[in-house]
Amino acid sequence: MINRFAGISDYLVINISSPNTIGLRRLQARRALDNLLAEIVIARQEQEDQLEKKVPLLVKLSPDLADPELKDAVEVILHYGVDGIVATNTSSDDELLTHQHPYGSGGISGNPIKEVSLEKVRKIFGYSQGMLPIIGVGGISSAEIAKEKLDAGAILIQVYTGLVYQGPGLVKSILQGLTD
Repeated sequence: MINRFAGISDYLVINISSPNTIGLRRLQARRALDNLLAEIVIARQEQEDQLEKKVPLLVKLSPDLADPELKDAVEVILHYGVDGIVATNTSSDDELLTHQHPYGSGGISGNPIKEVSLEKVRKIFGYSQGMLPIIGVGGISSAEIAKEKLDAGAILIQVYTGLVYQGPGLVKSILQGLTD
């Protein structure tokens, strides 16, 4: 897939963290991630040579990783010279919800994952000693929350659920809040 998208993308994200794809999260384990990135880094280098341009590569991690798993993932990502981490995807931890939801299975996003995602950003920053750029994702619905992610070590943020509930004006609100 890298050969398909490298030439038309600003960066590529390897999403091994979707709770909606059965078995995908197993790729975050040290050995599986090591094997995966070994192949991906070779494919990326081939594309960079062919395109004569850098193809930034990031890995998107789950908020449900335990600390030792997260540390292992960061170490493997650093070892392979991956350009950054997207932290985090949606969660499958129903205990983050304050009430039962009748919507069936799927990832939990928005405010319920705000704190766990923020903590993962902090830990990734610490485990990588600030050497990996982090895109902070999860529960960002205001400038204050965006600032928390940035203060925790993220260099960029992404908003998803907040856009659903607040619309595109959220981006302007966050930007104004961050510059005030």
